[in-house]
Amino acid sequence: MIQGPLAFISSATGLSASAVDVGARLALGLAIFAAVSLALSLLARRGAISRPLGGLVKWLCGLGLVWGLAATLPPADAAAGDKAVSLASLVALWMVARYAVDFFFQKFSPSRGDVRPTRHILQDLSKFLILAVLAGWGLRDILDIQLGPLLTSSAILTAVIGLSMQDTIGSLFSGLLLQIEKPFSEGDWIKVGDVEGQVTEVTWRYTKVVTIEANAVLLPNNLVAKERLVNYDRPASHLRQIVNVPAPVHAPPVAVRSAILAALRRAEGVLADPAPAARLMDIQGDRIVYAAVYYIAAFNSRLAVADAVLAAIWYQFMEQGVSLPPPGRRIVMAEESAQAGATPEQLASLAGVALLAGLGQADLDLLVRASTRRTFAPGQVIMAKGETGSTMNVILSGLTAVTVGDREVARLGAGQIVGEMALLTGEPRQADVRAVEPTECLVVDREGFRLVLSRHPAVVERVRAIFEARAAANHAASKPDAQAEALSLFARFRSLFT
Repeated sequence: MIQGPLAFISSATGLSASAVDVGARLALGLAIFAAVSLALSLLARRGAISRPLGGLVKWLCGLGLVWGLAATLPPADAAAGDKAVSLASLVALWMVARYAVDFFFQKFSPSRGDVRPTRHILQDLSKFLILAVLAGWGLRDILDIQLGPLLTSSAILTAVIGLSMQDTIGSLFSGLLLQIEKPFSEGDWIKVGDVEGQVTEVTWRYTKVVTIEANAVLLPNNLVAKERLVNYDRPASHLRQIVNVPAPVHAPPVAVRSAILAALRRAEGVLADPAPAARLMDIQGDRIVYAAVYYIAAFNSRLAVADAVLAAIWYQFMEQGVSLPPPGRRIVMAEESAQAGATPEQLASLAGVALLAGLGQADLDLLVRASTRRTFAPGQVIMAKGETGSTMNVILSGLTAVTVGDREVARLGAGQIVGEMALLTGEPRQADVRAVEPTECLVVDREGFRLVLSRHPAVVERVRAIFEARAAANHAASKPDAQAEALSLFARFRSLFT
């Protein structure tokens, strides 16, 4: 009679048949586990499954093989293999739990933009608690060590360890509070104390921040919890920036503000919404300080955008003839000339403006001194539809075209005004205005026009006439509607100038 393979191996090695049977089953289980591991590794490399999911499936198969092997042990060897099977089961359970936790946090904590998903403090805490439970189980079932008496007898040792590690424990609990309250997330730009940077990781003990200089800073969690925290990405992603710009005392505010606004609108990186603004901040003995207020999309672009803004302001100042004041004070031996007054040609152009009719030469000259003159080349935009403003342009020379969409609706020359509705009522520009030929304009702002109103109250009636003419043009077929619109516009005018 021919013996089977197991009987042959038993007789050849001198081992009992049951031992050979257990060894063969163990070898078969290991071979199956190796084949499954290889297949899952190949699938993970090709991107068919994620690595945490592959690890979870692999160790679930390993756990099943361990329990299957334990169930098929003969009764004579069951007691001897209990401890080995228990140890293998604990190892397999630990690997299953570890990959399950990793897979859960990867699934429900996706990456944000270009910031890769990082280790989560709750992820580490979950693994630690599972490991503690499995370790206690192993001590009880494999080594027959009861944890109850051990824990009660080590109260003094626990107190000593707690006192010596209070900073570490404080960082741990602070990290847990940060994860629960979520004052920031990975990828947010924050400021803690004097440290500014992007959060890349939150661990048990520290929060890792990478500064704009590409330096990694590890901030203890208890320090983050105690210090004043600023999150630049909440509640809105855009950031408000302010740059102080000095200007000479003799430069009219309308000229400086218009130059700053023109520079902000064309500077790369400045958001159109919310709209930028220029504000007069301070009047000093040798200069006037303005604030250029603008918004950027991301914190890490603030230096590049500030560079673009300051460069645009410098070039705009040079284009409009606004000089930057020198540092400190200077001694002059001769009196500096005041801003040049109006020329006879300019006075003649202003006298022909219906809104300014009846003003004397001194009043017109005062208006010129409180305003600024700008020259536009052919094709250059003087005003754009939809933009807000508080200025109007009096055309001193040249010719302009007024367009709505692609249709030209009017051409205006010397002695006419554009943009008066924005100055008088604050409403947005209703049309685009471009220079057709070299054009010089007197830019009058709301404060300069207020000077005219204070000296000549009769101008108010001319304003009312302008509103009525505009409303009648818009509602030619309905006089009551035109009258109501005129009254509404006039009420807005009075709210701005009274």
